[in-house]
Amino acid sequence: MRLRKQLFFLSLITLSLPWVGVQYVQEMYTALRHGQSEALTATARAVAARIGSDPLLSKELHRFTSTGSNSVYYAHELQSPLIIDGYSDDWNARNFTLNTGNSTANANSGFSYAIARTQTTLFAFVKVNKFPIKYFNPARPNAANLDFIRLDLSQGTAVALYASAPGQLYATAMDEDGSLESKNVIHAIKGIWLEQQDGYQIEFHVPLDWVQEGIQLQRIDAGTLTDAPVRLSPLVSVSEALSDELAVFASSQIRLLLSSDQQLLVGTAGDISARPSADKQHGLLEWVYRLLLSDQSDGLLDTPQITGEFQTADVQQALRGQSASGWYQNGRDRIARASFPVTQHNSSVVLGAVVAEQSADTLAGITNSVFSRILGYSFVTSCIAALCLVIYATWLSFRIKRLSKAAANAISDTGKVTDNFPVSTSADEIGELSRSFAQLLLRLKEYTNYLRTLSSKLSHELRTPLAIVKTSLDNLEHEKLSKQAKIYAERAKEGSTRLSNILNSMSAASRVEQAITAAELETIPCDELITSLKDAYEDVYPHVQFSLRLQPRKGGIKMLGSGELIVQLLDKLVDNAADFCPPGGVVELGLYQHDNDVVFTVHNEGPPLPKHMQNQLFDSMVSVREDASPEQKGHHLGLGLYIVRLITDFHRGEVQGYNVPDNSGVIFEVRFPADV
Repeated sequence: MRLRKQLFFLSLITLSLPWVGVQYVQEMYTALRHGQSEALTATARAVAARIGSDPLLSKELHRFTSTGSNSVYYAHELQSPLIIDGYSDDWNARNFTLNTGNSTANANSGFSYAIARTQTTLFAFVKVNKFPIKYFNPARPNAANLDFIRLDLSQGTAVALYASAPGQLYATAMDEDGSLESKNVIHAIKGIWLEQQDGYQIEFHVPLDWVQEGIQLQRIDAGTLTDAPVRLSPLVSVSEALSDELAVFASSQIRLLLSSDQQLLVGTAGDISARPSADKQHGLLEWVYRLLLSDQSDGLLDTPQITGEFQTADVQQALRGQSASGWYQNGRDRIARASFPVTQHNSSVVLGAVVAEQSADTLAGITNSVFSRILGYSFVTSCIAALCLVIYATWLSFRIKRLSKAAANAISDTGKVTDNFPVSTSADEIGELSRSFAQLLLRLKEYTNYLRTLSSKLSHELRTPLAIVKTSLDNLEHEKLSKQAKIYAERAKEGSTRLSNILNSMSAASRVEQAITAAELETIPCDELITSLKDAYEDVYPHVQFSLRLQPRKGGIKMLGSGELIVQLLDKLVDNAADFCPPGGVVELGLYQHDNDVVFTVHNEGPPLPKHMQNQLFDSMVSVREDASPEQKGHHLGLGLYIVRLITDFHRGEVQGYNVPDNSGVIFEVRFPADV
C-alpha cells in the first residue's frame, strides 16, 4: 500500500473525535435529564403540598374518590362528539376501556360499559354477553318479555333501552307494571342496538342535564334481574377549581395534571405541545442527534386528556404514597414526567397524585446545539488533519521516490557508478539514508576503479616472471629430455603462450582506456569508413565471406567521434564474429541512420549466445557460447567486447548483442548519437 494511502487511513483515527464528542453529549444529556426529573419532582411536590394543605381543594379532590359499592361517575369530556353507530371503534380509538362496576357479580356476568361526555350530551356504550336475545314484540309490550338495559336517570325516571331487531334503539319510560307504551317513548335518547356473536352491544346518548346527579345501569333478561345495578353517582369531570389551582404553577413549558385515587384525570393546566423553535432549525442533524441519544427504555406516554385515565407506572406508584418519575415517548417527542402523592393534611391518606410533564425538547435544544458544534468542529478537524497528512505523505513520498530513482540510476547497465547521486542535507531518516547511499556508492566506485585498473597492474607485474618462464622453456628445448618430459614441456609452453596472449589483451585494454582519455573528436564519414574496412576484412579473414548492408542517405551518414576508436570497435566485433562463424559462413556488416542515431551492426552465422549470459557479454574476462569449440573459447577471453563497451561509453552510445530469431547466428548492434 502506498505511503499516502497508509497515512490517509491513519488520519481516520481523528474520526474518534466525534465519538468522544458523542460520549460527552450523552453524559451531559443524562445529567440534564436527571436534573429535569428532579425539577419536575420538586414542582409536583409543591403543588401536592398546596392542594393537600387547603381544605377546600382537598374536599374537591375527595369528590372523585370511590367508596362502598358506588363508582365515581366520571365522564371524560370529549373534544368532539362520538358517532352513534353501535360499534366500539370510536371508543377504541380514544383508548377507552370497558368497566364492569364494583361488584363481583357484575365482573362475572359479562356486563361492561363506558361513559363519556361533551358540554351538552352524555355518551354511553354497553356490552352484554348473552345469547339467544329476546327482542321486543309489539304484540306483547311488556318488559317481562324481552332483554333490555334499565337506565335510571337522576330525576328518578326509569327508562328501558331495547330494540325489536338489530338497528335502532328505543328508549321508553317504564310504568310500575312494566308496560312499554308507545306514548312513553323518550325521543331525546337515541342509540343503536347491534347483535354480536356472543351477545349484543348498544351505543346511545342522553342530554347531560338529565344525568347531573348520577345514573344507574342494570341488565335485565326477560324480566329477570341478572346483575346488581351499577350506580354511577354523582357525575364528575375535570374540576375547574383544581385546574385553576394547577394553572398557578403551570407554565408554557410545564403541564400539570391531577389524578384521583382511581387514576382518573380531574385537573389539568399548561400545554407542552408546541416545540421550541431552536429545535426546528435542524433537519438531518436532528435525526442523527435523536438516533445517537435514543433511549430504548422510554415507554409510551398515556393520553389521559383523551381517555381520562392514567396508565403509567409512575402514577400508580405515586398513588401508593411514593414519588416517582419517568421518561416516555410521545410520537417523535420525549416527555419527562414526575408524580407526587397528594395526602390529606396531617394524614397519610392518599387522595390523588400531581403529575408534572415537560418536553425533553427543552433541554434537547441545548444538547442538540452542543452536539452540532462538536460534530462540526470534529469534521473540520478531521478534514484538516487528513489534508495535512496527505500533503505530508505526498511530500514524503516524493522524497522517497526521488531517492529510489537516484538509487536505481546510480549504476548504469555497463556497471559504471554515476557521479551525480543527490545527497540530502535533511536531518531526518530519509536524509540520513541518502547520505548512507552516497557513502556506499563512493566506496563501490573506488572498488570498481580498482578492478578496472587491475588488468594493467597485473599485466605489468606478470610480464617479467612470464618472460623468465618462456625463456626457460625455450632453453629446455635444447636439452635432452625423455618423451614424457617433452610432452609436459610442450604443454607448459602452450600455457605460457596463452598467458602471454592474455597479458597482451589486458595491455590492449589498458591502452584503449588511455587512448580514450586523449581522444579527439572529429566528423567521421561512416559509410566510407565501413566500406573500406569491409575490403580489408576480406583479406584478413579469408575463411569467411563478408557482405555489406548499407542504407544510403543524402549527404552520407556522419557522426562526431574518434575514427581510430571506431575502427578498433569494429575490429573487435568482426574478429569476434569471424572466430565464431563456421568456414564459408557469412559475416554481414551493416550501417544505417535511425532518427538521430547512427547504427552499426555485425551479423555472423554460428552458435547462439546463452540466454543467461547476454547481459554479461561486455564485462571484463567474460566470453561464453554454448556451441563454441574449445579453440574458440580459448582465444576469446572477453576483453575484446569489454573494449567495445569502453569505446561505446566514450561516444555516449549503446551496444547490445542478441540472437537471430532462428538461433542461426548472432547480431551485435552499436548505436551512436549523430551530433552532426
